[in-house]
Amino acid sequence: GLMVDTSLAKHFESAAKDIKEYGKSMGNDDLKIIYGLFKQANFGDNTTEAPSFYQLTEKGKWNAWTEQKGKSKEQAQHEYVVTALKYFPDDVKKNYQ
Repeated sequence: GLMVDTSLAKHFESAAKDIKEYGKSMGNDDLKIIYGLFKQANFGDNTTEAPSFYQLTEKGKWNAWTEQKGKSKEQAQHEYVVTALKYFPDDVKKNYQ
């Protein structure tokens, strides 16, 4: 219902801010997941042209987004929050219950 969606959107926004502070210890795999889910939640499926093989950073980001293809905005937001929460201290996690 509507209530759930608005709180999910709020949690997603908050998590995107909080991860900047608490996500510094994130491994590369989770960084890619967080990036891909963020793009998927905001823009939907990646329809942009693939960067050239030599543009490693761009290619990595493009792949990370493409791997989330087919997920709804809500699903992407939900998975983003769940992934981000792994890195938040307990007192911050409380805000997401």
